[in-house]
Amino acid sequence: MKVQLTDRHITIDAPRPLVFQMLGAFGRGHLPGDEGESSKVLERDGDRLTVEFFTMDGKRRYRTVEEVMLFPPERITFRHLEGPLHHSSEEFLLEEVAGGTRLSYRGDIQCRMAWMPGMGWLVARFYVKPKYDRVIRQHMERLKIAAQARAARSHVFRRQAPASA
Repeated sequence: MKVQLTDRHITIDAPRPLVFQMLGAFGRGHLPGDEGESSKVLERDGDRLTVEFFTMDGKRRYRTVEEVMLFPPERITFRHLEGPLHHSSEEFLLEEVAGGTRLSYRGDIQCRMAWMPGMGWLVARFYVKPKYDRVIRQHMERLKIAAQARAARSHVFRRQAPASA
């Protein structure tokens, strides 16, 4: 059985095309604070990518390979191909809102343990989910800080001036 990850939403004071560009910058650096994390595009066919990710959780580093679909500038989806989980499906949605971009996240995971049916759900729900949720929350917070800083100095992606009262 699949385990639903925690839905997350943040508002970023930066234009949606900029946030999308930064979120989808696979293989081109990392956000401040993401030391030990990386991504590498293994294959690209238009907006369909196969990406290898290395993600840190504490001192532990995990490797996954995922199919990434880009739907500029409103959505990016991820589908697990290889790694420690049996299944992972995730989606980031980007909406233009007053004050910038609303970034939303949702996903689900599944663990399987052939030697003990049912145990995979328990492991996913009570061990993997809290770790996964923490990694996503931290990544979204880092993206917000980096995107807002970049928008503040960008000549290409100018922030909209606040409406006067």
